[in-house]
Amino acid sequence: MALAPLSRMAAVELVEDDLPTGDLARDPHAEAGAPELDAGTLTPHPAGSRSLTRAARRWWPVTVPLVLVLAVGSVMQARNEDARLERLAGVPGLARPLDGPPVERWRHPVAAGDKALAAGGAVAVVGIRQGAWQVSSLDARTGAERWTTSLGTVPQAAAEAQGPDCPSAGADVGPYLVCLVRTPPPVYAEAGDAAATPVRVVALDSADGSVSGEWEVTGEVALIARRGDGVVLVTRDSEGYLHAALRDPLTGAAEWAYRSRQSNSADGYISAPTAALTAEHVVLGGSGTVVLDAEDGAELYWATHLSFVQAGSDADRFGTWSTARGGALHGPSGRRLRDLPSLPVRPAVDDGTADDIVVLDAGREISAAAAFSGKQLWTLGTDLDPAVIVDGQVILAAPGRQVSVDAHTGEVAWDVETDLTLPPVSDGSLVLTAELGPDGAPQLVARGIADGVRYWSAPLPHGTSLVSVEGGNLLAWTADELVLLG
Repeated sequence: MALAPLSRMAAVELVEDDLPTGDLARDPHAEAGAPELDAGTLTPHPAGSRSLTRAARRWWPVTVPLVLVLAVGSVMQARNEDARLERLAGVPGLARPLDGPPVERWRHPVAAGDKALAAGGAVAVVGIRQGAWQVSSLDARTGAERWTTSLGTVPQAAAEAQGPDCPSAGADVGPYLVCLVRTPPPVYAEAGDAAATPVRVVALDSADGSVSGEWEVTGEVALIARRGDGVVLVTRDSEGYLHAALRDPLTGAAEWAYRSRQSNSADGYISAPTAALTAEHVVLGGSGTVVLDAEDGAELYWATHLSFVQAGSDADRFGTWSTARGGALHGPSGRRLRDLPSLPVRPAVDDGTADDIVVLDAGREISAAAAFSGKQLWTLGTDLDPAVIVDGQVILAAPGRQVSVDAHTGEVAWDVETDLTLPPVSDGSLVLTAELGPDGAPQLVARGIADGVRYWSAPLPHGTSLVSVEGGNLLAWTADELVLLG
């Protein structure tokens, strides 16, 4: 049908009537053949109902977008929270987020000197059992033993027993649990003979405990540590030179290797070798002061033997300090950026929320400076040490006292004295401290990181001497038991 021209069109006014008439009175969903309703018998809607109906029709263009905005906001908030939890899950030394007071999940017998680490999603305990050094893997949920592997017998007499060193930085070590195993030297051996005793590295499969790799180490071991799936090994040779390398845990093949420029016996003065691994650097001492890039082994800084330069890692930067030279901040390439009044200090548990500042420790004073501009941000007179950086707060601690400080302003959020001297731990939202309850029994107290609000407390095992975190697992240690809380 052809459309009428505009000159022949007439204006039509549509009048809205809430009362259905004629065919509109019929239920559109009624079955075929059902009788029609008489419009005259229908009860009209009240005036108020018509007003509400008209208001709804008038405002629905506003309501629908508002609902969509709220829905999108909820989704974004959930995604941000998921991203935060994923980021925290990758921070070594942080416990898994706690929804409330943890309860005891299981107990496992331990002895003095035992160590625990997370491997392959389980908890591994290293210690002496039945006259041998053993590694036992426990199910993290139930505590049931999954496997046990012996690393060698314990000498009974005329030897200095030194247990295996199975390193962990607090994170799960992954598919392979690596241990340094030393053959005990005789008690009356000469120093040179003791240093030459056989040392081997054993890699155990975290799933079943089988030996997946084994290789020998030459020289005196100064450090063995884990970096990702690899092993950072630092040794000193017979001439006093330090050797650092990132090695394959199964074969010992070096991904990168470094040899110190000087011997630690240069100038006739023998220094004990020192070595430390951080997230970004390998710091060596004893043969001069050396800072290496942990990724590729590149030498970022070197100071000659007997220069007495100290070095400290600070995120992807590092600082140096000596009485003669003063302090300096160096960038990722090793280039000197600016002077520093003291040496940077960065706690092992750090979620990266304060990487834009440099925390400085001057002994009786803690301060912070902007990493890029060097501007002094705050100073706090205290003898407490930085223990945790999380959610933009620096948790300072010493036996019997803990303080939370805003990393960027220096404002003290809270200051708490505790009865026990155990170091604090965190789950990313709360600071967990061991304290004595009203009845004198030990308890775990949770406080908000930023506000210090006490959220809950939970009983700790009697005789708890340490609360630690391995692979996100919250562990309480007593003299003869390891207790998992969750």
